[in-house]
Parts: sequence; structure tokens; C-alpha cells
Amino acid sequence: MVQLKKFNRPRSSPRALTIRRSDFSLPLLGKIIVVFVFLGPILVPILWLTNIPFFQDIARFGWSFGASFCTYTAKSFVIGGATMMVCARCFGAACGILLTGLTYFYTPWLQKYLPKRKLYLAAFLAALFVPWLLDSGLERLHLWITDYWLMVPTGMLGGVAVTLAPLLFWPRNATIDEAE
Repeated sequence: MVQLKKFNRPRSSPRALTIRRSDFSLPLLGKIIVVFVFLGPILVPILWLTNIPFFQDIARFGWSFGASFCTYTAKSFVIGGATMMVCARCFGAACGILLTGLTYFYTPWLQKYLPKRKLYLAAFLAALFVPWLLDSGLERLHLWITDYWLMVPTGMLGGVAVTLAPLLFWPRNATIDEAE
């Protein structure tokens, strides 16, 4: 009889497999967004190539989303015959956002080398955008022809700047600054 009571008890999932309201936080949301910004351009062509209508609808939404902020998809990488939803420069920016987010939040290496004064940090971030502006601007003016492998690093530098830009407006973690 004791065994029957044991089996009639409602089952609960292990804590690792459940999501509670207390689990959600702004840093978690930021990390999820960063991962999907990086994985989105890679997954959209793969979902399109599955020939499953549900996945193709997701891919179609992804291409529409990518077209809302990237108008230069003529120079996109190709995965399995399907083009990515963004150009090589925007994909480089997504890579820069991911790498900078990982190195800033999970290692002390990047934090200790950033300028402490906001004016110097602003100048540093502006300098990171110069290669992007030169490459993109000269190409749009038909004075330069860029290739995919130059667009990725210029986009990565822009992604680094976009990731670090909030440091101009929000204070850094006091424990990290004290450790330096």
C-alpha cells in the first residue's frame, strides 16, 4: 500500500528542466538576444532548405526581418545554395557582438584594457567604426569594390563598438573596477 501512495504523488520536473518567473532577468534576455542575432543569419538559409512549410515560414520571416535593417544583401554568404538574410558586413557585426559579449562578461581581459574616461571610450568606439564607414562609403560612391572577406572584419569592429557603447551611459560593475 505504501508503494501505491508513492506512485500517486504528482510528479515534478527536475529544477534544471523548469523555467520560473524568477529565472528571467535583463542579463539573461540580453544573452538570448545576442545568441539569436548571431545564429539567425546562419539558421535562416538552413530552415529554408528543409522544404518543410513551417520552417520555410520561419525563414521567410527571418529574411523579412533581416531586410528591415540590412539593405545590401547582394553581398551575402551562401549556405547550401541559399543566401544569408544579411550581408557579410552585418554577419561580421553579429560575430563581433557575440565575441565581445562573451569576452566582456565572462573574462576580465577586455574590461581591464578599456579606457576609464568616457571621452576616451567614446573616441575609441568611434575609431572602431572608421573602417566600416570607409569601406561602405567608398563602395556606395563607386570608388571602391569590396569583397566578402573585407566586409566581415569591418563589420566585426562595428559589432564590438555597438556592444561596448552602453558603457558610455551606464556605470561599470564596481567590483571589476576595484580589481584593476
